[in-house]
Amino acid sequence: MTQSSTALPLDPAARRTAVVEALGVLGSGPEERFDRITRMTQEAFGVPLTFLNLVHHDVVTTQSTFGWQQGSSVPASEQFCATTVLTPEPMVIPDTTLDARFATTAAVAEHGIRFYAGAPLSMLDGTRVGTLCIMDAQPREFGADDVALLRDLARWAERELGHAIDRRRVRRVLESLAPEPVDVAEYTVTTASAQPDGGGGDVVDQRVAADGALHLTVGTVAAGRASALLASAVRGAVAARTDVPLERAVAGLEAQLAPDLSLAGAVATLVHARVDPGTGHVDVVDLGHGLAAVVRADGPVEELRSASLPVGLRPQGSDRTPVPVDLRSGDVLVLVSDGALALPGVDGLTDLARTAAGADGAVRALIDAAAPTLAATVTTVRRD
Repeated sequence: MTQSSTALPLDPAARRTAVVEALGVLGSGPEERFDRITRMTQEAFGVPLTFLNLVHHDVVTTQSTFGWQQGSSVPASEQFCATTVLTPEPMVIPDTTLDARFATTAAVAEHGIRFYAGAPLSMLDGTRVGTLCIMDAQPREFGADDVALLRDLARWAERELGHAIDRRRVRRVLESLAPEPVDVAEYTVTTASAQPDGGGGDVVDQRVAADGALHLTVGTVAAGRASALLASAVRGAVAARTDVPLERAVAGLEAQLAPDLSLAGAVATLVHARVDPGTGHVDVVDLGHGLAAVVRADGPVEELRSASLPVGLRPQGSDRTPVPVDLRSGDVLVLVSDGALALPGVDGLTDLARTAAGADGAVRALIDAAAPTLAATVTTVRRD
């Protein structure tokens, strides 16, 4: 007998509360990005009170206001906004004393509110989380043009609220991009990486294949605000091919990624290295990145440059030819991202490679000093 279960969906009120909490703005105090909206709404309509309210847990919290107390919360049952948030369209009450739903509420009977107009605020999934509203102590007429303007201002508020979720989502993606440590006998693998909160596009991956080979990837995706999300997709595609022969893995990677990158107007470059721990032999495949080097134990630095083009831009019929190199005891393989070359005090790949192969923590200190504005990654493999 097979048992199955289906999770029950959240009721609308619980879902609204969950999304409001996911915004991460409750209790955060005044924010100019929200205060600007309520201030301009007041100026647009010439009313004494404007509010950007969030509805959650049967209360209405004022996230931003012009003319009232910032951060105050009142029971939803006493608020116009608790009704507005239930409907997809703006709610207008020209004279609140004539509306049986609200005539006896504290807002009308005690505070003298005679006019209300509010527009619901919806997130991308359709959940209505609050309102942008205006109030007056005098009844008012509110025409179609006024409703349209209030709706436009509400869309602005929705974008600002949505950015909060976007930043949290990007932060989770950035955290997931950090590779897990790997343990390979007689080798020391280190990665120092940082990505800005706005969403850097560095790709970094390190893992051991079923045959014991060490696979390392460093790259960069340039796609504006979508860079971090696309970098996550690229890393996933790389990881899925860990146990596939190198040349076939690279061809499959390009076939999978090129259409998505083209659609997003993005450019991705990667360098991928496969290290045989037993022999120290390394095959390096470059996809337009060209930022790999070997620092020899006795001092010389060999840059593993290539003229290869980025992902999706390779001429049809051309190959990605692996560059072979052997690591001897004390040698260090260094893979870096574009941003790492912009670290303060770094003078090119050779200089950065020497720093990375030198004192422990030197590169980490450089990256920490540049964070959080710069995406930078440096991965090293030292044969002990």
